[in-house]
Amino acid sequence: MHSYNRSIHLNTAIHKLGKLGRPGRDTLIVITGVVLTFVLSSEFDLAERINAWLLTYEYAQLDEVPLTLFVFVLLSVWFSQRRWREIHAEIQRRKQTEAQLSSSRQLYKTLFDGDLTGNVVLDMEGNIGMHNRAFDRICRPLDHDRNARDLFSFEWLAFVAQLKHHQEINFSKLQIRRPDGLPCYVGARFIYVHASQSQQAQIHGYLVDMTEQCLVELDLERTLKENRILARHAMQMQEQERKYIASEIHDETGQYLTAIRMDALALQKSPPDQAHVISVRIASNTQHVQQSIRALIKHLRPPALDSLGLIGAVERLVNDWKKHNPQVDCKVRLDTGDHALSEDINIVAFRVVQEALTNISRHAQASEVCVDIQVITRQGKPMLQIEIRDNGKGMDMSQTSEGIGLVGMRERIESLQGSFKLMSGQQAGTLVTGLLPLHASKQAAPLPLASNLFPDPGVNDYATS
Repeated sequence: MHSYNRSIHLNTAIHKLGKLGRPGRDTLIVITGVVLTFVLSSEFDLAERINAWLLTYEYAQLDEVPLTLFVFVLLSVWFSQRRWREIHAEIQRRKQTEAQLSSSRQLYKTLFDGDLTGNVVLDMEGNIGMHNRAFDRICRPLDHDRNARDLFSFEWLAFVAQLKHHQEINFSKLQIRRPDGLPCYVGARFIYVHASQSQQAQIHGYLVDMTEQCLVELDLERTLKENRILARHAMQMQEQERKYIASEIHDETGQYLTAIRMDALALQKSPPDQAHVISVRIASNTQHVQQSIRALIKHLRPPALDSLGLIGAVERLVNDWKKHNPQVDCKVRLDTGDHALSEDINIVAFRVVQEALTNISRHAQASEVCVDIQVITRQGKPMLQIEIRDNGKGMDMSQTSEGIGLVGMRERIESLQGSFKLMSGQQAGTLVTGLLPLHASKQAAPLPLASNLFPDPGVNDYATS
């Protein structure tokens, strides 16, 4: 029974010793060693025996050193070495951990800043905290103290209340109010992060730049609307043109042909002395028919393009325009070199200049006009450049134009795989630029412009009789 209790106490002591850490166990060893040395010295008179042995080395005074103290010093040195090794190993582990943590932070920073998605952390007041470079690229230039309330196009308080309720809100297209005024649209996701002991509640935002896609969609929508207007206008103009041609043929050519037919019938029954008078009348009516047909041909297509080419036709167009606008100083520079221009390019270039001069005389109130047509080289390819510039009152480019003329010019040029550009501003004049590749093939017949169908007197009739 006694041995059983001793074993229980021994097991309990070993269990408690196992719970101690290495420093605790080493301290217990030192204390046990010192106590054991003291007990053995007292039990077996070790001190007297050691002193008798040390008398041989009296010169070193070793007998003055107490045995217990000596053992304590040795154990203390052993204890210190153990602690030093542990501290050294701990320092190495901490250095390795700090290096790994620094590498992880650098990797996180690289991934965070290199992400194409604009990431931002906001507080509940909308103040911008941490954000990456993609957020700067999408929303900047942005002041450091700028608030998200000024950045996003929604009402902030209502947004925060809704976000707290749903925990997450997604926007398929959200407009950003950039400080530089440039258009900006993003797809966005906002996540509500609850407050913790270490930080307050936050809003995490993730923005994907969709500006280019949205601008293309807006441009396609605008182009589709313009094309619908142009197609509807073209159909109206086609019907009016048919009505005009029918009226001209009926009123002018038809009545003279009727007179010629009646004179021809009368000529068969007329005596010889009246035949001469009837034949003169037939010749006069025939001349009127010829003039009417020639005027109708001029109206449908400028004959000067066939007889004089583009340069000669534009010169005659500008000279006649000057006669009806003497108050405007119009300068002309025309040079196509030795390049042979196709019929499609000639008619498109002529109609663009014609429409531009018509718009200037109607709306620009300009005092100076410059018409420049020349062949240039772009990326090693020859192109016909058409520029019409005026110093008139210009137009507001931010407002949608209801006019058909500019749309028609653009459609004509783009039908030949060219490019059209319009630059204007309030009281800053207007510059119309068209580029036509000389080797372009015609894709679709461009629709006629209103001013080409029903020209102003003296503006569109530029052919010789």
